[in-house]
Amino acid sequence: RNVNTCIDHVSEKLNEMGLSTSDIKGIGITNQRETTVVWDKNTGEPLHNAIVWLDTRTQSTCESMAAAHNGDRDFFREKCGLPISTYFSAVKLKWLLDNIPEIREKADAGDALFGTIDTWLLYKLGGVHVTDPTNAARTMLMDLRTLQWDPEICKAF
Repeated sequence: RNVNTCIDHVSEKLNEMGLSTSDIKGIGITNQRETTVVWDKNTGEPLHNAIVWLDTRTQSTCESMAAAHNGDRDFFREKCGLPISTYFSAVKLKWLLDNIPEIREKADAGDALFGTIDTWLLYKLGGVHVTDPTNAARTMLMDLRTLQWDPEICKAF
């Protein structure tokens, strides 16, 4: 709701200035790169509250992920540069999938999208599901050498 309120406010201000949204040539977005949100791809509405960067409810997910890799919290580090930690988005996404039934159901049906706040804002503003490498790198899901989503890491989460 706040994103829509901001868009409406900007639209009103542009109209007051004799401009329209089509006059906007670019925008800048800053965000907390590790804050994670999953939303309905048809409505753009979040399926649960975002999990912010400092949230530690995913600690048990980290422990089980590390245990699945012989206790090695650095198992994915060679590819993604990051340890298994409550801080990063992939762990938050796994926690949401494992603990919020609606998210699992929508994901299994292909009706859920995931991203950091920049990705969700761009989806709300333009209907595109995109991010940039600097934000993608903080998800744990991107191979830093190829700058592509890593299938092995994605499957693990």
